[in-house]
Amino acid sequence: MTSLLESELYAQPRALRSFLTTGDAVAGAVRDLADGTTGVVIAARGSSDNAARYAQYLVPLVGEREVTLATPSLVTTYGASPDVWRRLVVGVSQSGSSPDIVAVLRDARERGAPTLAVTNDPCSDLAGQADLVVPLRVGEERSVAATGTYTTSLAALAVVAAGLAPEPTAAALLRDLDRTPDLVAEALEADVDEAVETFAASWRGIAVGRGVNLATAHEAALKLTELTGSLVTPFSPADLRHGPIGAVGPATPVLLVAPDEAASASVLDLRDELAQRGAPVVVIGPDLPAQTPGLVSPIVAVVPAQKLAWRLALRRGVEVDAPGGLHKITRTE
Repeated sequence: MTSLLESELYAQPRALRSFLTTGDAVAGAVRDLADGTTGVVIAARGSSDNAARYAQYLVPLVGEREVTLATPSLVTTYGASPDVWRRLVVGVSQSGSSPDIVAVLRDARERGAPTLAVTNDPCSDLAGQADLVVPLRVGEERSVAATGTYTTSLAALAVVAAGLAPEPTAAALLRDLDRTPDLVAEALEADVDEAVETFAASWRGIAVGRGVNLATAHEAALKLTELTGSLVTPFSPADLRHGPIGAVGPATPVLLVAPDEAASASVLDLRDELAQRGAPVVVIGPDLPAQTPGLVSPIVAVVPAQKLAWRLALRRGVEVDAPGGLHKITRTE
């Protein structure tokens, strides 16, 4: 019997195509909403927070605006109201029901900042606090591990970035995004058997990425951890070298996320040092579809990692639609 996770994993090209039919209109609406802003604040948790890491690099690269990741506890625990003057405040949540993310948008809206929600539920509490709602249009995602809502959230944030970019840059980014459904479909055919064998030998691991694909390393680590029971930790190359690499050895498999993109060189530079330590290494990048555009590569590069996590979970006998007693919606205050 096909699991919900497998069905949702392989439905990602369709979900992306559905969302991207709205790309030009959403980018235009973002351009109007963000007029006069100089920066972006993004509130998110879990996989949505990993998507926000992508925007933290992409928006400054194409839109020349600084992106800050919100700290919701400032609002919900300490009762503070961070400065949002001339900031576009974005909440990202597939369910739209995380109270702390809703609270960040509510506080920002009360202070007069323009607010935007990226969510799979356009009738959610989060959507109710937004001046502009960007629906993911994925359909109901029932498996605990987010797949389609993650890749489509990446696409949505890339469309937001296009809305903040000058017209020629925006048009080029939107054209690259239009290629991603076919690239994801091709990436779904990746052979992950060897990677499964590598990670099956240990209950811990590391994922490494940099730049726009630091988000991919974080999401790969999350998927492997929540689905397989292994504890996998994400790092940039610099952060790994600043101490944690001392714990790496033959019992620590390492996933290097290194598509053909400017920031990947320093990720690949780790290979010799990891080999000296005896660490088994899996690289995502060389087997990705040819000519995957660098700035949208996280939408494609995460797919082999999702497939690796799913297949490793099956090997370990995990109930992949509800692993580790987890639930689909996590309500954080």
